[in-house]
Amino acid sequence: METNNRPNTKAIASLVISCISVLNCCLWQLAILCAVVGIVLGIIALREENQRQKDLAVAGIVVGAVGLTLSITLVVISIMLYSEGGGVNPGTVPAGKDTVMAAFYIWGQKIFCP
Repeated sequence: METNNRPNTKAIASLVISCISVLNCCLWQLAILCAVVGIVLGIIALREENQRQKDLAVAGIVVGAVGLTLSITLVVISIMLYSEGGGVNPGTVPAGKDTVMAAFYIWGQKIFCP
């Protein structure tokens, strides 16, 4: 009975790159790229003969999916808030530190109370 003691480097890389995607979700271009690479590496690590650290591969896929979801959500919110005619009248959102909260409040009113 031979034991394979080599670590599954693709599974480790998948988790690390997926964590980078979550941490950089505000830089959506980099986050989406890292999330996709992390998910692909996780899938490749699951299909390998070396099933050691299979849980790391699954964790890399899950964290990559979370990073991808966060990034896409932030892109959609940014487009809605900052596009011209994106549903928020620029005159109704005050300038300053409460701008984002006011925009979320107005956006929530438009979605839940049409």
